[in-house]
Amino acid sequence: MKPVVYLIVLFCLVLPVITGCHHHTQTAEREARGNYDFTQIDSLVNRWIKQGYYPGAALVVSKDNEVIYKKYYGNYHPSTVVFIASSGKWLAAATIAAVVDEGKPSWNDKVSKWLPAFTGRKGQATLSQLLSHTSGFPDYQPAGRHKDDYQTLQESVSHILPLPAEDAPGTRFHYGGLSMQVAGRMAELATGVAWESLFEQKIAGPLHMTSTRFIPVDSGGGHSPMLAGGARSTLDDYNHFLEMVYRNGMFEGRRILSPAAIRALETCLTIGSSMGLA
Repeated sequence: MKPVVYLIVLFCLVLPVITGCHHHTQTAEREARGNYDFTQIDSLVNRWIKQGYYPGAALVVSKDNEVIYKKYYGNYHPSTVVFIASSGKWLAAATIAAVVDEGKPSWNDKVSKWLPAFTGRKGQATLSQLLSHTSGFPDYQPAGRHKDDYQTLQESVSHILPLPAEDAPGTRFHYGGLSMQVAGRMAELATGVAWESLFEQKIAGPLHMTSTRFIPVDSGGGHSPMLAGGARSTLDDYNHFLEMVYRNGMFEGRRILSPAAIRALETCLTIGSSMGLA
């Protein structure tokens, strides 16, 4: 049995300010149960909004898998969709974990198995290293090169291929997005399914995350799946995902991820370690 935990999601990523909205206004959507005092955090979030740091925010707190507090601030409401930045990394990793659950590929598969054009150090990086930022891949596209907003993972990976590895796999932590693009492409090749459809099949659909997407992310309306920072979601959608993790891969009586996949997602990897899962 897992210990009692608190799951807190605070969405306060920047959205365009809606004309005529009073940033200090709180929406009516609210749940509060038990003798808990959220006055201090209410005051803090309201101050952020009043000072113009964010146009709005949303907060949910769960204890023992029961929502004990939910509140929307400023111009945010239950249907507000925001870019969730690096919180999308967990969604991407969970999607790939669902594919690993099916035996294709494994966490220990090397890049070269699915992308033979990747040779040398980059080809030796494993799927788990790609997702734990220890693959040796560059963090981002270098200055002067087109940023990584290509229309497909295939195109994205083709522009990662010429970049030299910065370190041997498993020897250094590099926090960035390029390695996750390669991991997502491996999942596409293993399943024959494009990333957005794969995410919908494995995670978004089963978890009723109806407003959560990785694409589009570019101003031209194209379809550019940026796994490390391009996802958008709502408070309730993301809380469904956290509920599934809390329930060890179950959601509404249905298994979404295996216990082994949840352990892999929650494993704290260090330099030289791996998820150790076949």
